Amino acid sequence: MKFSPYIYEPNKSIDVYKESEKFFEANPKIKQRIEELGWVYHTVGMIIPQNSENLWSGHYLPFKDSWEELHVSFTQVCFGLYKQAFVSLRSGLELGMLSVYFNINDDGHNAVKTWLDSKADTPRTKNIWKILRQNNNIKKFDEKHNLKQVHKDLGYLHNYVHTKGAKHSNRMGLLKNNFQTFEEKLISKWLKSYAEIISLVSTLHLLKYPISVIRFDYSKKFGIDIPGFGGLEEYNIDKIASILPDKYLEDIELLANEDPSTQETIKEISSFPDMTDEQVEEQIINLEKMLIEDGEGFTKWLENQERFLKSPGQSEFDEKMNKRIELLRQWATENDFLESKAKRLGWER
Repeated sequence: MKFSPYIYEPNKSIDVYKESEKFFEANPKIKQRIEELGWVYHTVGMIIPQNSENLWSGHYLPFKDSWEELHVSFTQVCFGLYKQAFVSLRSGLELGMLSVYFNINDDGHNAVKTWLDSKADTPRTKNIWKILRQNNNIKKFDEKHNLKQVHKDLGYLHNYVHTKGAKHSNRMGLLKNNFQTFEEKLISKWLKSYAEIISLVSTLHLLKYPISVIRFDYSKKFGIDIPGFGGLEEYNIDKIASILPDKYLEDIELLANEDPSTQETIKEISSFPDMTDEQVEEQIINLEKMLIEDGEGFTKWLENQERFLKSPGQSEFDEKMNKRIELLRQWATENDFLESKAKRLGWER
């Protein structure tokens, strides 16, 4: 559909998207890199503590909005809206830093309120860094690795917001006409900026929550119900480390080992008794019951389990899983949870 007299039409973005798809198909390593960075940032969100005091308070909103801005930025790249993609990158960076800024004293549920209610302006960069450096870990790390300069080097993103000349305008690009075009070099430029933002914001979160880099088998103490205190499983630590500059993780680990609060928490967790196999199985059963009752129902749940079984090439459930299935089948039959909740309530036919 055309809209006169507009030149930047939706149809032209669809054409660019088709070109973008071809590009990513022909360059799987670039696609993989984008996905890798996305999963890292998703994992960083798991570091921010969630508890009864701050749940639904808004303390998590800056990070959530940061992640969404990065989503939007990638979508804009795919559709040839490169200037707007860089503007969203800048917003993603700023919001990611605000996530640490508002939670710097672990009272983000209070500190964020006036900003959350749009009664306070977003703080200026100078003030953000002033607060960030009040954290001893961030200050020490910044003195060695100059994070502030890393952030300053991303200052060019500001030029896209305020359109500093043609190369920061909608006309940027080698093949540029006055409408959307596919620009391979701008995708590369965007990816470089994206990676630098993910690295910086991830580093700040690791420094604020150093327990995130402690390698500890939390499942031994909590089973599958690990509290949201900021600890990560080892493979997630390695995932984040893979995109950080050399020595970053090593130096953050050193700070974590010297951090009194982190060491006190690990000492306390270590004192907990190990979960028994029976206790873990009970956790799993309770979780599956909740998913069956409030979601897909037993029949669909079992279909999904069978599909998961076949995906790695297996053909039979083990004895423990068979026992779990029969227990859940009996429970679901007795409570009329074979069908999904939507069907039981008449929401779908």
